[in-house]
Amino acid sequence: MADALRRLWVKRPLFLLAAGVVAVIGLGGIDPRLGWIGCALLAVPVCIVAGWKTGAAAMALAALLLVEVGWRDARQAADEAELSGLGFSRADARLIEDGYGQNGVWSGTARLRGGDFDGRKIRWVGLGDPPPAGTELTATGVFGALGKERNPGVPDRSERLRAEGVVAVFRANGMRGRQWIGPFSEWAGELKQAFRESIVAGLDEDGLPVKVIGAVVLGERSPDSLGLVRDFRESGTLHVFTVSGMHVMMLGSMVWFALKWMGVPRRWAIPAIIVAMFAYAWLTGNGPAAVRAAWMGAVFLGSFALRRRTDLLNALGAVLLVSLLFDPRMIRMPGVQLSYGVVAAIGLGTAVARRCFAWIAEEEAFLPASEMGFWARGWLGFRRKLAEAFSVSTAASIGSAPLSAFHFGLVAPISVVATVALVPMVYALLAIALISSLLHPFWNSGSVFLNRGNAFVAEACASTAKAFASLPGASVSVRSPEADTLVIYDLGYGASAACFASRAGNSFLIDLGGEFSLEREIGPSLLKLGMKPDSAILTHTDAGHLAAPGLVMEMFPLRQVASGMTGSQGSVAQKWARLGAETIRISEPRRGDLLDFGAGAWGEILLSPADGLLGSVADDKSLVFRLHWRDRKILFTGDAGRLSEQALLESGIDLRADVIVAGLHESELSLTEAFVAAVNPQVIVIPRPAGCEMDLYRTSLEKWWRKEGVEVIDQMETGGLTVTVGEEGELLFQGFFDGSQTTVPVR
Repeated sequence: MADALRRLWVKRPLFLLAAGVVAVIGLGGIDPRLGWIGCALLAVPVCIVAGWKTGAAAMALAALLLVEVGWRDARQAADEAELSGLGFSRADARLIEDGYGQNGVWSGTARLRGGDFDGRKIRWVGLGDPPPAGTELTATGVFGALGKERNPGVPDRSERLRAEGVVAVFRANGMRGRQWIGPFSEWAGELKQAFRESIVAGLDEDGLPVKVIGAVVLGERSPDSLGLVRDFRESGTLHVFTVSGMHVMMLGSMVWFALKWMGVPRRWAIPAIIVAMFAYAWLTGNGPAAVRAAWMGAVFLGSFALRRRTDLLNALGAVLLVSLLFDPRMIRMPGVQLSYGVVAAIGLGTAVARRCFAWIAEEEAFLPASEMGFWARGWLGFRRKLAEAFSVSTAASIGSAPLSAFHFGLVAPISVVATVALVPMVYALLAIALISSLLHPFWNSGSVFLNRGNAFVAEACASTAKAFASLPGASVSVRSPEADTLVIYDLGYGASAACFASRAGNSFLIDLGGEFSLEREIGPSLLKLGMKPDSAILTHTDAGHLAAPGLVMEMFPLRQVASGMTGSQGSVAQKWARLGAETIRISEPRRGDLLDFGAGAWGEILLSPADGLLGSVADDKSLVFRLHWRDRKILFTGDAGRLSEQALLESGIDLRADVIVAGLHESELSLTEAFVAAVNPQVIVIPRPAGCEMDLYRTSLEKWWRKEGVEVIDQMETGGLTVTVGEEGELLFQGFFDGSQTTVPVR
């Protein structure tokens, strides 16, 4: 054992040292005491294989990084507390990344300049067009803490920002701010914009090809691309859809082939390739994966140029150790873990995987390669490349599976095949885009011609990913609900959405939360929770409850919608109606109609706009229904107000329910005393205040509800709610934001 370890150490010392240090940092993240124990344990095998001096150095390095992690965490916590306590203040900062945003609001990471917090990273939120990196910013505004996510399944952006060293969010007052862009930053921004324009010139900006080309070549993520992301994620090929280390390596190989074809000597070609890789990483926003790949390429090619033995894992270890010295907390980021983990898996597992696919590249027993004809040699070469591609893809897929399951709740076995199919397409797409960018300044029509051809490649990429994702067993969610579950989202600002998911796999959406919430919170949450809605109830025509059908259908393959929408010509409701005539079943249920939620749960329509109830605003035309779930009843009132409640009372229907999930009418009373008395709930779930005059009235009603023995769950405090039914029929409410638990026993 010791001899085998020594041989491995001699071959790949940097990789083994880096792996040991990462393990120590991981243990320290669980418990600092475990981190220090890990330091001692790391030294033991290193002392055995490399001597006590090297072992002591390894232990000292791990201890140094542990101390650095603790110091950075403590300083960040102190900075967060101080900056969030400043409130309204002035800030001077320099943007260190390109701003990103839409609809006149943008955000980006910036460094404060001057004062007690000079050099600290903040998240700057401003108004107007997103400025490029390097922009000097001055404004008055409000400093705020990095808020925790309020809904289950939504990626915790605050933890990601903390891992990047961000200590506060600054919301600038757009009327009292200014920006100044230096000559270099302005030139850099113009260059990036010109590059983007050149690779999509002649294409429809809102079309699918532009979304795919922007994502693959530049790492862009358009606001309405969650459907594309779903296809690539579920086919296990998300790494080819967004800029990753693979793209940087592709670019390096393209530059090498071009320089080799031009007859450039190797000693000049290697520096040119390294510069090109770093330039591409910068052009795409200096993403961690791209920068890591550029540095790995530089180390690998540098060793080759110096006639030293090159090794993928040793190069990975060198880059990882240097990166950890700059900031050891980076290893907490899922993207960093996947980036380094996949490369390590390729280095460790490809040789083993080759044995599984050796049969693809087998030569004929009595026909050596030297005796083969042109076509036979070509066919053999293709089979060898195919076998190698499957070997690398298998190693990468197996290596990334645990991390993908842990962070995203998804494993995609089909990725072994899908990656092999998509990589040549992505290589072609990237190559055509780069050639087009070189032609565009001199021959615009030639660039447009190439881009239109590249559009077919982009559509082929999207279609291939969709085809693989749709295959049975292509992906497996490891976080599918273990029991029938209702998730009630906390969205604020009048938005509303919920989702009922059964163990059988079907899910039913209750409103959509509006386009912003659908893209930013609901969509990512459902993907991570393993919920795949195939049906929906849309209670009424309200921007906080609806989203455009194109976006929804791109994200979720709905087959039926129960609509309570009413709308004028050209409205979102009319777009849904047209969609129903083309692709899916859209019904307008009436009072007494029943909706099958699956798993024995069903919805009972109590009031619908189709019944003829009219009012002055959309909230007066709401669909009110009651969910029957294992002998428990949950009443969803939406934003219905006094008029709707009066109609329900006059109808003579038995309104009793265990729980009321309420919305908030924008200008009218709701949850009146007579209505609540008729429902006789045990619990009322109320949303976060929407910022309207009815908020004060709702607050005053809470006192009466509690006096009558009704428990109130305020989503301002609890955040999103996960609801399940216990073994004895009790309803269990778990608040995501505050971790609270509320039990509603059977009456």
